[in-house]
Amino acid sequence: MKKLLFVLISLLVIIPTIASAHTELASSNPASGQVVTEDLKEIVLTYEGKIESLSTMKLVKDGAEVPLISVVPRDKQLVGTLSTPLENGSYTIQWSIAGEDGHPITGEIPFSVQMAQKEEQKTETKEPDAVNKEEPKNEKTKQEQTKKQTNESSSYMKTTITVVIVLILVIGMFLLFRRKR
Repeated sequence: MKKLLFVLISLLVIIPTIASAHTELASSNPASGQVVTEDLKEIVLTYEGKIESLSTMKLVKDGAEVPLISVVPRDKQLVGTLSTPLENGSYTIQWSIAGEDGHPITGEIPFSVQMAQKEEQKTETKEPDAVNKEEPKNEKTKQEQTKKQTNESSSYMKTTITVVIVLILVIGMFLLFRRKR
């Protein structure tokens, strides 16, 4: 009876741990909060694990979708090819993937485009450009801190789950072999 109880408790702990191994976004080009200053031909999202063919992304500017020529999942990457160069402004990449475990995961990556303009326009708007360049850096720093905190809490959670599993297994082994003494 105790052996059965031990096996059931072990399964109860191990199964949710296996299911929590979802594929997460490892990096992106453009990165979250990045100010793009050169022509962008592709958007590349790289994940920690292999993604399924149902994975997709779309590019949005001011609530309107910007057309992409193609969106192709390649092993651990999702690559979107742009149809035309992007205009200056704020954009959001909205992605949706199916990881190796089949679990759907979604996310958004905000970035902005600030292409160099003609020399005449630069001299007229020199001060506002300096202000605008500082704000995305501060925003990027905040987003990097948030991402770091999320990674730290995720790492903490994985460590906690591992410790709990080991503890349950040790207690189960103790209960199992206690009668044999």
